[in-house]
Amino acid sequence: MTESQAQSHSAIEIDAINVGPLDKFEETLREGFAKALTEQATHCDELAKQLITVELAIPGLYAAVLKLISGDAAKLTHFGLIASAFVCWLLALAFTFASLMPEKHTVDIDSLSDIQQYFSQSAKRKLSCLIPSGVLCFFGVCLVVFDILLT
Repeated sequence: MTESQAQSHSAIEIDAINVGPLDKFEETLREGFAKALTEQATHCDELAKQLITVELAIPGLYAAVLKLISGDAAKLTHFGLIASAFVCWLLALAFTFASLMPEKHTVDIDSLSDIQQYFSQSAKRKLSCLIPSGVLCFFGVCLVVFDILLT
């Protein structure tokens, strides 16, 4: 290495980045992110409660509509469709109740990434039960609508 190269290496200046405290906007964003992350599982629980209400009301509503359309002569002409709809609704209820069941986690409370992963995984697990529940409930409704249109 030549003398001029050695001098250029030693003469490299590093600019320090002035880091100050977070301003109010950045602090509010961080707090909002933390609050949203921790409330995801709670929102999934609220959705599950609403789904249970809907999934329990739909069969009764179907019976009432069938009675209104067919009167006293109401009978099940397409038993396979109706049975499939009720199986869909029962499975939807099972998925919804599964989303409400607690799950045991081991979390290092001194590790921010462990805490963040706990909240994220809890919400993902609940959502992975609620999505099939909603799809099955909708599919069951489609089956009974199709049955009503066939009668």
